[in-house]
Formats: sequence, structure tokens, C-alpha cells
Amino acid sequence: MAQTEASYQGVERRKVRRVVANQAVLCTAFGLGEGALAAVVMLLPALLYHGLVLNVAAGDIPFGLYGIYSAVVGVLYGAFSAVSANQFLDRAQPPHTTLVQSVLSWTGAFAIALFGAFFIGVADDLSRVSLIAAFVLGVPALLLARTIAYAAVTTRIKAGRLQFQKVAVVGTRSDTVRFLVNGNLWKTGYRLAGTLYLEDTVDAQGAFQLSAVVDFAQHWVSHGAEFIVFVGEIGDIDGLERLTNELKRFAINVVSVPATDNVSFKFLDVVPLGPNNALRSLRKPMSDGAVLMKRLFDIAGAGFGLTLLSPLFAVVALLIKLDSPGPVFFRQERRGFNGRTFHIWKFRSMTVTESGRKMTQAKVGDKRITKIGAFIRRTSIDELPQLINVLSGEMSLVGPRPHALVHDDELGEQVASYAHRQRIKPGISGWAQVNGYRGETTTFEQIEGRTRHDLYYIDNWSIFLDCWIIVLTVFSSKTRRNAV
Repeated sequence: MAQTEASYQGVERRKVRRVVANQAVLCTAFGLGEGALAAVVMLLPALLYHGLVLNVAAGDIPFGLYGIYSAVVGVLYGAFSAVSANQFLDRAQPPHTTLVQSVLSWTGAFAIALFGAFFIGVADDLSRVSLIAAFVLGVPALLLARTIAYAAVTTRIKAGRLQFQKVAVVGTRSDTVRFLVNGNLWKTGYRLAGTLYLEDTVDAQGAFQLSAVVDFAQHWVSHGAEFIVFVGEIGDIDGLERLTNELKRFAINVVSVPATDNVSFKFLDVVPLGPNNALRSLRKPMSDGAVLMKRLFDIAGAGFGLTLLSPLFAVVALLIKLDSPGPVFFRQERRGFNGRTFHIWKFRSMTVTESGRKMTQAKVGDKRITKIGAFIRRTSIDELPQLINVLSGEMSLVGPRPHALVHDDELGEQVASYAHRQRIKPGISGWAQVNGYRGETTTFEQIEGRTRHDLYYIDNWSIFLDCWIIVLTVFSSKTRRNAV
């Protein structure tokens, strides 16, 4: 045991110069740092407003009142920050969720402090202008600070430079070694505390001694271990129950890891299924509430867009008819949500209206593109009729861009995860498009990059992200890059 453990930890030490920390200490540091910044953000506008705008003499500025109020806001926000940091370090929530929490925490700290000032009768002595200015300035300042801090911590964790949770591993010698070799604990914030090989605990009858596991757990709990990890056959429910029951006397996390070399397949969580608990390996990307919220957002946005843009539709339709013979609109078969096909609406921008599985993707300098077609494609005006698809529920304002069936099949053969984009409704614009992945997909890097961005959007969806993508669609130059 000692030889393998020392060998593993020696590899850790040789790879990087690591910093060993404690999660509670890290959370406290986050709370103190962000709390101090919140207090400064609250105090500074008040002092500047009184000194520069109202021209109040330095001796007459109520430093004490604003200092105490700012300190209260800082303490409240710092407490919320520590809780958020704990969730972040526990990987309980993705980083973008903690950023939303920053805004909510700032609002909550501000509101609680203001209520307290009103309750003790000093609210009228506080300048409304400085309070409003502090609140407005605090949102971007605190968001930026948390973004930088979390990004720095994440980088250090992934590089193996920060380890803040001790784990002790129990299992057979072969299973434990496979887990340690394949697990890369040192690159996910964990530090190996110790190992217990079950072969070393057998009695005269060849049975494992539960008392040895208990002694092992008690030793490492007293030395700050956060997890006891059982490596082995997770299908042995009765065996796991006996081991777990023996450890219920300790305040520690007990987890089970399958003895396998497969590190790509993930269990997401445990869900109740009848009287049993089931391991979930795949979940719907959006809850029913999120689906409803996104649908209402789509209906409102598409309805408003069609009403506002109806004069533009009329002008574009007239120009298309004058430019070349053929229909104003054309409908092309695409693959959408859950692999179902639908017909997408577009302004006709080419001399042909190909659909189905026999068609050629438009390229730079394509002679099939009409004069007005080149303009409406470059400016994405040709996509606007898809607001009809959004109203009908076939598409969303934001989501992975749907491709023609023949291109969908080709791309799916080149990137195995490409079809995973179908787990959510396709959109008029998407995270890939606003990051420059638009137009031709002639290289594997373009295909892989587009797929990676679309899957990121699916895994990290929020209504705030949808709004941000819409803003970028209109104002970002990346969105129009590579347009054909």
C-alpha cells in the first residue's frame, strides 16, 4: 500500500508545484475578498457624490454613517459569496450560474441593508443618488471580479496547482491502482490522503474485516479527509450497504466508483425510480419550466419581430421579384428537435431552390446566388422568415443552426457528437454563429468548432444567455464573418 501511494503522490509532485488548501479556507477567502470589494463599491460613490457634486466639505461628509452602511452591505455580500464559492468548488453548479448568483446576492445584500437602515430610522440620511449609483456600478464590478477569480481558480485546479479536498480510497489493489492512474484526481482539486487494499484486511476465513475499514476511515476523517471512495463492483448493493452503514458514525462523504478503465462515460446523478435509486447517465437538457420560459420568450420575440419587420419583408419581396424569376420564399427540409424533419422558411437568394438529400452547399463566389441574394445572405436578412418557424414551434430564436439533410448526414459521419445538437430546438441564431462559426464547413476544425459551441450552449442554457446571443447577433462583427 505504502509503495503504491508514495509512487502516485510522487508523480503528482513531479508534475506541478501544487498548493494544498482547505475548501472552508478558500470559501472564506472568497467571502472576505468579494465582501471588501462590495463595501468599497458602496462607499466610494457616496463620498464622490458628496465631495464632487454637492461640494460638501470633507469634515461634514457623514463618513461614519456611510462607512457602517457599506460595511453591512459588504458583510452580507461576503456571506452570500462564501456560499456561492462553496457550490462552485463542489461543482454543484456551472460557473455561469454562480455569476447570476452574484447579481442576486448584490441585490439581496443591498435590499437587506436598506431595509435595516429604514427600520432604525436612518434611511432618510442616505443619499438616494449615491445609493442608486453604487448599486448600478456594483453589478458589472462584482461580476467582473467574480469572473476573474473563478477563472483563475479553475485554471489552477485544471493544471493541478490547487488541491483542496482530501480523499481516501478503499478497494482491491488492482482496482485502486486503475482508479488512481486513470482518475487524474490531482487535476480536479483532489489530493490522495491514503489507500486501503481490501486484500490486506481479510481474516482467517478469507472475509473482509469491516473493522479495518472503520479504523481506516476514522484515521483519515481525523486528518481532514472529505471523501471515502470505494472502488469496485457497484452492482454489489448489499456489500456497499454494509460498508456504508459502518461509516454512518462519521461526518464524511462516501462515494462508489466502478472498477473500469472507461473514463469517458459519466453518471450524472442518482434519481428515485419506484422504491429504488437509479443512476442517471443522461438528462433532458432543459426542465419543463425552462422549456415553457423559452417558448414564451420565442413567441413574444417572433411576434414582435414579424410585426416590426413587416415593411422590410415587403421591400425585400419586391426586390427579389425584380431581380430574378422565381418565388419570393422557398422552403427547405431540415432536421430539427429530436431528429424530426421540418421545412424551414427563407427568402430566396439563389436561382435554384434545392431541397432534400440532393443539393450543393453554397460557396464563396457561387454563381447561383443572385445580386439581391448576396446582400440578404451577407446581412442574414434571408433568415428572417424563420420567425414563422419560431411561431409554429419548429424552431427557437436561439439554438443550434439546422442544416440541410444531406449536410446533416455528412457532418454526422465526421463528428460523432454532431447529432447531439438535436436535443434542443434549432435556432435562427446560435452560440456557434456569434463566435464566427458560420457559412461553409470545409475543414474538420470548422465542423468540430461549430459542434463544440452548440453543445456548450445546450449544456449551459439560460434565458440570459439567449438574450446575450441575440445582442451579439445584431451587433457583433463575428456573426457576419464567413457569410456566403
